[in-house]
Amino acid sequence: MAYGATVGVWGEDTVSPYGRDLTNARILARQDLVRLAANLSRFEPVAMLVDTEDDKAEAREFLAEIVDELSVKDQIGAELDGSGRLYIGEVDPAELPPVETHPLDFLVSPLNDLWVRDTGPVFVTDADGALHGLNLNFNGWGQAPITTGLKGWRKDREKAANGIVDQPIERDREVVYAIAEDSDVPLVETWLTIEGGGIEVNGSGLAVATESCILNPNRNPGKTKAEVEAELRRLFGVERMIWMPGRTGIELTDWHVDFLARFTSSGHLLYASAEGGEPQDKRDRRLLLEGVAAVNELPSDERERLLDGVAELTTDVVPAPDLLAVYDAFDRRNPDLPVTERSPAEFSETVAAGYIGYYEANGCIVMPQYGDTEADLEAFDIISELYPESLVIAITTDGLAAGGGTIHCATQQQPRVG
Repeated sequence: MAYGATVGVWGEDTVSPYGRDLTNARILARQDLVRLAANLSRFEPVAMLVDTEDDKAEAREFLAEIVDELSVKDQIGAELDGSGRLYIGEVDPAELPPVETHPLDFLVSPLNDLWVRDTGPVFVTDADGALHGLNLNFNGWGQAPITTGLKGWRKDREKAANGIVDQPIERDREVVYAIAEDSDVPLVETWLTIEGGGIEVNGSGLAVATESCILNPNRNPGKTKAEVEAELRRLFGVERMIWMPGRTGIELTDWHVDFLARFTSSGHLLYASAEGGEPQDKRDRRLLLEGVAAVNELPSDERERLLDGVAELTTDVVPAPDLLAVYDAFDRRNPDLPVTERSPAEFSETVAAGYIGYYEANGCIVMPQYGDTEADLEAFDIISELYPESLVIAITTDGLAAGGGTIHCATQQQPRVG
């Protein structure tokens, strides 16, 4: 993880309403990060980069407050009632391991923002089981010229027209090296420029992604889909892609797939509902399901190889929370640190409220709750059924969501090997 949301990214624009909102949400986002790290440390070791010694001290102060349960958000509630209390379903709270059952380390290393899913290495194993990190050439989601030697890079002017501003990324471009060094893993280099949130794999050769993110001249100019797929095969072992068109220039990432669909196992795909969404959203879900159907029409030996022995690729759908309910809940449970000064309609254009953005830990799923109690509970129940061997914890992520991201965006798992 990365204790980002530095002032240079979340605090210097005091002119635009969205910029002022980021300033308002900055401390909330940092509290969210430590709350997330604390709950993950109940189940697995966590390493969090911090920009400075002062940030390290601040993070430790937040951690102490979380351990002492000074905030409602760190107390366990009996139900998902919109208050923000931790929710673990019908599990006895005594079964929840204490914070820092496993090490939670803060490592001083320069950084700009918190989205380590995109700035850090993606860990993979080779044919001999040795661990490597993929350096996917982070360029600020297309904002900066690429460094991989490809010609024809073009910045998307539509982003600026839609109010998306460039942010400092020079320190974040070094995060991949810092994590690889701390983890003592070699880096694999590539000409491909993507982010970890831009591709979802099942571990057996099947992947899902959006064309708007990867097949984009702001990342991989001059490369065909076939060339990209060949490099994904080399890096990730991907034999077959399910592509959704996605959308360019509407938001920072050009429509990352980790807000749309996730594999819960090699043979099961969970995707976010597009009900009530725009036509492009419905188109993406339709093509996603057509891709699933195409996999299931493959010869049985090929299909089972892609699905690790499972006969059929199955799916489930999670709802989208009502954004007016989200707005009201964020406002109600953050009276001292207001999340937004904008109207609900304006807020809904940038808030990232979706249940696909959970994190799968060792024996635990940490997922978000947004304050739409009906949708929160439905999503909790669906994810609990899909991960029956894991304890599911629903936490608040008001600051992260207001900044445009999810729990998944703020984490990057490192496989245990050996």
